[in-house]
Amino acid sequence: MTLIKPTRSVNWTKDRIAALSTPEVRQLRANAERLNDPEIMERCDAVLGERPRAGGSGTESRSGAPRPRKKKTPEKGGTA
Repeated sequence: MTLIKPTRSVNWTKDRIAALSTPEVRQLRANAERLNDPEIMERCDAVLGERPRAGGSGTESRSGAPRPRKKKTPEKGGTA
């Protein structure tokens, strides 16, 4: 009895992967790694390597640590 590797119903070309959002490409790569599919992993890595690294909400510094928030100070002055 021989085992046959199941075929994928989706043909993941580099162009198709590039059309996905960055989180979707990362998820696809994680799935490909879990399923031991190095070709799709390489395509995902190529697409992610071509994308700019800057992005996100800007709440983190380059080190990955959150930026400290400015403290709000109460207004000085008399009563209204």
